[in-house]
Amino acid sequence: MKKTLIFSIMLCLSSLTMAQTHARGFNMPETAPTFKNVNYAGDKLEAHNLDIYLPDTGKPRYKVVVIIYGSAWFSNNAKQMAFMSVGKPLLDAGFAVVSINHRSSGDAKFPAQINDVKGALRFIRANASKYKLDTSFIGITGFSSGGHLSSLAGVTNGLKKRTVGNTTVDIEGTVGGNLDFSSCVDAVVDWFGPVDMAHMENCKTVKDEKSPEAALIGGAPAQNPDLVALISPITYVCDHNPRFLVFHGDADNVVPHCQSEFFSAALKKAGCLENFVTVAGGQHGPKTFNDETFKQMTDFFLKESALSKVVEDGGTGAFKAVMKEEPTLPAHTVFVPQDLTKFNAQNPLPVLVWGNGACTDSPWEHFKFLNEIASHGFVVLATGYIPMEEKPYQGPMSKTTQQIESIDWILAQNADPASPYYNKIDTKHICLSGMSCGGLQTLFNCADPRVSALMICNSGLFKITNAAQAMPNMPMPDKTKLNEIHTPVLYILGGKEDIAYENGMDDFYRIKHVPAAAANFPVGHGGTYRQPHGGEFSVVALAWLQWQLKGDQQAAKMFVGKNNLLSKREGWTLEKNKKMK
Repeated sequence: MKKTLIFSIMLCLSSLTMAQTHARGFNMPETAPTFKNVNYAGDKLEAHNLDIYLPDTGKPRYKVVVIIYGSAWFSNNAKQMAFMSVGKPLLDAGFAVVSINHRSSGDAKFPAQINDVKGALRFIRANASKYKLDTSFIGITGFSSGGHLSSLAGVTNGLKKRTVGNTTVDIEGTVGGNLDFSSCVDAVVDWFGPVDMAHMENCKTVKDEKSPEAALIGGAPAQNPDLVALISPITYVCDHNPRFLVFHGDADNVVPHCQSEFFSAALKKAGCLENFVTVAGGQHGPKTFNDETFKQMTDFFLKESALSKVVEDGGTGAFKAVMKEEPTLPAHTVFVPQDLTKFNAQNPLPVLVWGNGACTDSPWEHFKFLNEIASHGFVVLATGYIPMEEKPYQGPMSKTTQQIESIDWILAQNADPASPYYNKIDTKHICLSGMSCGGLQTLFNCADPRVSALMICNSGLFKITNAAQAMPNMPMPDKTKLNEIHTPVLYILGGKEDIAYENGMDDFYRIKHVPAAAANFPVGHGGTYRQPHGGEFSVVALAWLQWQLKGDQQAAKMFVGKNNLLSKREGWTLEKNKKMK
């Protein structure tokens, strides 16, 4: 009898999912996990296997969304169906998708199921490097009973045990060990999960002794009010829960729509609700799963997964800055004033586009320097992943195209009424810049007509006589590339001790068709970027940007005339060509 019931439920869910996806006009997604049947508990139970799907984009690591199938807790092996239902949109959005099995109510009673989920989450963190997972963000989602377990995982972040009445439940458990690792999740999407078991029957009371929740707790709900409360995510809602997005169809005849109404009201009161989406005519899967709701899910996870950090109290400028990721600009770091309300079409933000030393795919060496610039009223778009710590980035080199991606993105944001940058960007004033190998990337892209100024730091094009000194895979245009420069250009070098000094000065002496200057400060190739607020290099860079991108004539005095201020600044020397007055 039980096997027949399980089979019927799974067949129904799978059929509904297939009908839904074909109705949208595309084929069912293939389920070809990158890592299949990985056991997260260190045993041989099929119920403790998970599949890992990685995007085919070649990144060193991917942020994670865990997905959980629905089965009324009757199945212990439906992870493939979970991916077929909600996994593909998440994979396409760039997440590593981890689809997990858990023990059924026939295998073990509650809290075994949430113990399994917590064990899988700890396993993911403990083995992140092995499976290319970026556990700085782990989201979780599921539908039906999977929505219940996903929600329960979210509302019990950091909770080991919970007592209601005379009943205590071990929420965390020890499945798979890895107890030094967290089982917390960072965001939750609940698809029509049963979350308030005390009000499952007609939104008023508990279900009977034949219900799935009775099988879950091993007894009639009416006779086990403490357990009914303990299996209900609504019991645990508080103001330090992660953000939730909740979906439910108003024609759901399996889990009453009121379940999500009650849950969302509690989450909203606690300040943890992103949105409660009621799908008109939506059933228990069909119509509720659709392109629009899938996009809402991926947009929510992308927004929640974006990292940010305030560096050095926001900088010394008038506009305290923040360093952050933007979900729609992957593999880049953005430095921008925290309060964008101060900027508009009459007072827009000029743009600095930056490439990193060694062409590393993170501005980990330069974030203090770049943050300081942003605090003076600029938006800075740096190539590479956000550096949450000041330590070397370990990963593939960046690409020259990432600077062009930065320009394309910020122009699109300025034109998008839904963007926080809408009509706040000075699209006519964009400086392209970079340090060392990032300077070579800048020179490679110098002909872009959207660029209005260049700033080349500790860099210069290699000559034929020293090209063999270049690192592998560096951009290597020859000196004729300098003829494509169409804007004023400043070279900031570290003096004769700088390994790029010879190349940079040779560039400068060759440039006669546009205004050009070369500023030297004797600190060598590393510059002062890692000093507080970027050190001396940020002073000179800011003066150049204020002049070239904002027309600040006071800043221009740093460079113009025989009595320019830079020449009087201790340690600095300045050379200019005839085009630079």
